[in-house]
Amino acid sequence: MTYTPPGVESRRAGTPAPAPKTSGHAIAGLIVGLGGLCTCGVGGIAGLVLSIVALKKIGASRGTLGGRGLAIAGIIASAVCILVGLVFGLIVLGFFFFTAARIEARHGGLERDWGADPGRSTPAPSPGAYLRPCIPLSGPTYILRGGSP
Repeated sequence: MTYTPPGVESRRAGTPAPAPKTSGHAIAGLIVGLGGLCTCGVGGIAGLVLSIVALKKIGASRGTLGGRGLAIAGIIASAVCILVGLVFGLIVLGFFFFTAARIEARHGGLERDWGADPGRSTPAPSPGAYLRPCIPLSGPTYILRGGSP
């Protein structure tokens, strides 16, 4: 007769071991990691964390949890999403800097010329010159107006 510790079921010889349960963290890590493509890499960070937690839990479970492949796929998908998000963000940031530099090159001297000619008939506008109060509906409201007051 063999001793079986309490809480552990004895298996008969020839019966297959039950399949380990798939880790929910591994599944969530893969889904959130792939969803990181829609959020420019931000979701990839959450997917990476979930997948790493899943790998640690699977390793500590001693065979009762499965889904190691899903967790590894979640780490890879999350890393790719983070890298794609960084590259996309750098491209967008570069586009804004390039556009701002072109606008500054084209129109950069306009603001500095206002005070250059003291004999000019039109004085330089004050910082709030183009903000004119409107009819208050539910408090003070302002609209942006061009032209002379």
